[in-house]
Amino acid sequence: MLGIGKSIRLERIIDRNTKRTVVVPMDHGVTLGPIEGIIDMRDMVNEISEGGANAVLGHIGLPLHGHRKHGRDIGLILHLSGSTV
Repeated sequence: MLGIGKSIRLERIIDRNTKRTVVVPMDHGVTLGPIEGIIDMRDMVNEISEGGANAVLGHIGLPLHGHRKHGRDIGLILHLSGSTV
């Protein structure tokens, strides 16, 4: 049995009714450099959220763009390590 805090945090990224999730990785930019088509992170997170994803995965700068103040909520999963090729 999970504690209440962990349950609340997991419900931010896993649909409580279906027990399924869609997570969109956006952490490639650190390793591969800028990704073609991703110009504005805030716009991209908005599009991903409105498209129905439950969460986005990104590096430490993502929270600056992930708190949207409107629309659907979306979970943020942070990748805290990074390397380059």
